[in-house]
Amino acid sequence: MDLDHLCCGSISQIAPLIEDKSVSPVELTSAILARIERIDPELHAYVHVDPEQALRAAKSAQAEILSGNYRGPLHGVPLGIKDIFDTVTMVTESGSAQLRGRMPKSNAHVVERLDAAGAIMLGKQATAEFAFIGYPPDVAPAPVNPWSSDRTPGMSSGGSAVAVAASLCFGAFGSDTGGSIRFPSAVNGIVGLKPTFGRISRRGVHPFAATLDHVGPLARSVTDVGLLYRAVAGHDDGDPFSAAAEVSDPLVTLSEDVRGLRVGIDVRYFETYAEPEVIEATLAAVARLEANGMAVIPVDLSKIAEVCHHWLAVAGSEALQAYGRERFRQNGAVFGRNMRELLTVGDQTTADDLLRAAAARRRTNTLLDIAFRQADYLLLPGIGSRVPSLAMMAAEPEVPPEAVAAAIAFSAPFNFSGHPTLSLPNGVDAEGLPFGVQLVARPFDEAGLLKVGYATEQSAPSLTRPHDSRV
Repeated sequence: MDLDHLCCGSISQIAPLIEDKSVSPVELTSAILARIERIDPELHAYVHVDPEQALRAAKSAQAEILSGNYRGPLHGVPLGIKDIFDTVTMVTESGSAQLRGRMPKSNAHVVERLDAAGAIMLGKQATAEFAFIGYPPDVAPAPVNPWSSDRTPGMSSGGSAVAVAASLCFGAFGSDTGGSIRFPSAVNGIVGLKPTFGRISRRGVHPFAATLDHVGPLARSVTDVGLLYRAVAGHDDGDPFSAAAEVSDPLVTLSEDVRGLRVGIDVRYFETYAEPEVIEATLAAVARLEANGMAVIPVDLSKIAEVCHHWLAVAGSEALQAYGRERFRQNGAVFGRNMRELLTVGDQTTADDLLRAAAARRRTNTLLDIAFRQADYLLLPGIGSRVPSLAMMAAEPEVPPEAVAAAIAFSAPFNFSGHPTLSLPNGVDAEGLPFGVQLVARPFDEAGLLKVGYATEQSAPSLTRPHDSRV
């Protein structure tokens, strides 16, 4: 059996083979580790890999499965996790020189749940400093987009997205404060879910902005994202922001007919913030859903991006609260340039600024409430441009706030509102680089969101990822 070929497959493909003992977790983990050793020196997706621990866990999983104690579809499956999730057996440095060598005393809730599911944790994946933007060169090399080394790997969950896209793990968990699951998913041609705010516990996840942070899974298919989501979603008493809403199993309804469901779009919103080629690809996705029997409904989303102009003030203020105003004022030089600039914004933000932001958030929520009375789901571009070049991203050392607001116009409104959002591959552009498309659902409707995502995926143009051994 070609294990390198299997490494490029999906969780849903490999899990039955592990369950019926056709594939050994030890052999599979060894094959993934060999891929990491061979490919990751070029991609820098991981900042820490622990082969010995991963193989010990794989041997334990194999022994359990052979004895008839199969825990479920993640049992024996190699995964990775962004380096802001606490792990007691591996360092958690959050992309910061300040935390070099930090060994947490307890696991993050997500890590606990993955351990309980029998997953194999391969290592920690590269993150921008404290999950903002920028990879300080004195900490670790920035991850490299596997589609093209001169293009961005995405925002702060870039390491996780690169690892998933290059088949250096079967799935991963990242975080999203303004788009950092969805943006990397789009530019790396994979699937990423930002669930409803509070749906997945953030206990043991390094904080960035308390009212904007979400954590969620990244994988190579909608089914795999559903498997990862199902393993970790639910209330956690240890997280004061954790939602107590009931969690339904998204896999039960995943392949149900979407006929008759309503998908809302706002072409004016697209035209304001997206390039023509992106709009064309997005409307092609709409046409495919319409062909599947969904009703396309015009909705007004044009003003929800107003809230993006307040993202820096809110994120900076909440980050400053997490790290300490006085600590920052006394020793701000310990932060990298990007993080230091954000905390400076937070330090200069006034109460009036935050009141204006709160009002904008309320208006955005109201507009989305109206849109969801007209439509069951919303569809919009993954990002507004084709995959940005590294040169473009680095062209302006100080990006003006207006440019930041425009860049996150399709992502940050749903961090403010907390709606669940799914990023999916949507074919490739003229250069062969991936397009992304997003679906948005009502709060706590992850099951419905993944169902429509599955229908979108099934009708999308085929996509062959870099480093896929099937090529």
